This record gives sequence, C-alpha cells and structure tokens, in this order.
Amino acid sequence: MKDFAAGLFAGVISTLVSHPIDTLKVTMQYHSTHSIPGAVKSIIQLNSIQGFYRGVAPHLLTQCASQTAFYGSYASCLRMLGCNRDNRASITLFDNFVAGCFGGLVQSFPSSVLELLKIRLQTTTHQQEANFYQVLRHVLQTEGIRGLSRGLHATIWRDTPTYGIYMMIYDPLRDYLHELLSSEFLGGFISGGTVGVISWTLACPVDICKSKQQAGYTNKNLGQCLVEIYRIENGIHAFYCGWTAIATRAFLLNAVSLFVWDHSRRWFG
Repeated sequence: MKDFAAGLFAGVISTLVSHPIDTLKVTMQYHSTHSIPGAVKSIIQLNSIQGFYRGVAPHLLTQCASQTAFYGSYASCLRMLGCNRDNRASITLFDNFVAGCFGGLVQSFPSSVLELLKIRLQTTTHQQEANFYQVLRHVLQTEGIRGLSRGLHATIWRDTPTYGIYMMIYDPLRDYLHELLSSEFLGGFISGGTVGVISWTLACPVDICKSKQQAGYTNKNLGQCLVEIYRIENGIHAFYCGWTAIATRAFLLNAVSLFVWDHSRRWFG
C-alpha cells in the first residue's frame, strides 16, 4: 500500500513542477516545430499566460493515476519475483527491468485515456472545448467510447519497454552518483532526471505519433504514422520536434517523481 500512496504523492508534486513544459512539448509536436520561442508565442496568443497550465486537471489526474499504477505495480511485480524494494541488494538488473516493464504496461491504460483528454485541451483554442468535462463529452459524442482508446496501442509501446530501461538504470546510477557527489539528495535527483531523459529520448518517435493520433491529426496506425512522419516531415529529425522541451520536462518530472517516491515510501512505511 505504501508504494501506491507514495506514487500518488509523487504524481501530484511532479505534475505541478512539469506541466508548463509539457504544454510546450505538446504544442511543438502538434505543429511540428523546433522553435521554442514560436511555440511559446503561439500558446500565449491563443490562451494568454494561463495557457501554460491549460489541461492541468487531466494532467494531474494522469500523473496521479499513472504514478500510482506504475509504482504500485512495479513493487508488486518485484514481490512476485521474490524481491523486496526495501532490500535493494536482492534486486538484479533483470528484476528491475521486468518489474519496470510490468509497471509501464499497467499504467499505460489509465495514462492513454487521460493523456488524450489533456492533449485535446492543450491543442485547442480558448473558443473550443474549454474544460476537461467538455472535452470528454465532445469525444464521446463524436467518436463514441472507442474514441477514448485512441492512441492506446502507441502508449503501450511507448511505456512498456522504456519503463523497464528506466528502472533498470536508476538504482546503479543513483548509487554511483551518491558515492561520487557524497550527497544522497543530489545523487537521487540527478539520477532520476537522467534516466527520465534517456527513456523519453528513446520514446520520442512513438510519443510524437501518439500525440498526433490523440490530437486527431491522423487516423493511421502506429506503424503507418511512423513511416509517414519519416517520409514527409523531415526524416529522423521529425521524431524529435520539441526535444529540448521533452528533455527538460523529462528531467524535472522524473527527478522530482523518483526522489519524492523513494523518500515518501519511508514516510508511509
């Protein structure tokens, strides 16, 4: 239970820190632009400075649901493998990879639905679908219940392997940086941010397809979308539109999330 509670707490804190950068990332991906100033200008012109927190309600729900599901499922899988998170010496790299993949798979289901609503909010103007509930109603009216599953396949492919890599790298990197920097805080914070950047960089091609699918920009499946972006937009570079915003958000989100989760487990323990 403490892993679920710690995951919920980590989701709240990390969302409040990272949401403005997430809005910037989605805007850059949706408009296929590498220009941060251009994306910032677009957000402000459409929704003023408040536009950076547009969609924060579903983002908060997304992070709380996904972090709770991920960390709880990750810890449960470790126990099924005969490991104990409180005794990290008993956990191998393979154990962490398998448990991370399992956690990523479980959390992809709530994440996909809530990210769809968040992206619809972030990519509409102030004259359209003004809030979370209106977006939900609009999707159900125009696309039916199946509309909420748009992008699910891409979300599963994005999250399952990357969360495995994420947890496999985190512990050894944290231990190394803790010893190198002689600081538990810096070691945990930097290692969490670093594994976040690595995993999100690997996930970028799938994530940009997911964003386009969920924004309603394309109805093609994941494979077709990947090929189309590569051929039409700008080769491999098209998959990394908004990478600076992605990397910045990933570092902050995961540095805060992993640090808060790791330490709040002790408070809830």
